[in-house]
Amino acid sequence: MADPPIVSFDARYLDWVLNGTKTRTTRYGESLALGPARFRFESDPPVFVAAVVTGLRTVPLGDLSDDDAAAENFAGAAELRAALASHYPRLPDDAAVTIAEFTVDRPGR
Repeated sequence: MADPPIVSFDARYLDWVLNGTKTRTTRYGESLALGPARFRFESDPPVFVAAVVTGLRTVPLGDLSDDDAAAENFAGAAELRAALASHYPRLPDDAAVTIAEFTVDRPGR
């Protein structure tokens, strides 16, 4: 059986993912699939978390909502779009982004 795909995250999101305040991730130009995944947090050393991608949808960048942002632990859609622009410096204003809903295996759960 093949290993689950790896999805990379900035290390600043590790606590949010582990404590359940971040249950979605928005991506641009990345291929995501439903099912098991390994989340890799870019720390030193890297931290890996077992996860399951439970939902995928693609929306125009401008259609991201405050609800989308809240599921990622951001104050609103503008803050989420600003974070995406920092992660993807060449993100066009008319980009289509993919929102992935997920669950993770959290210690002590």
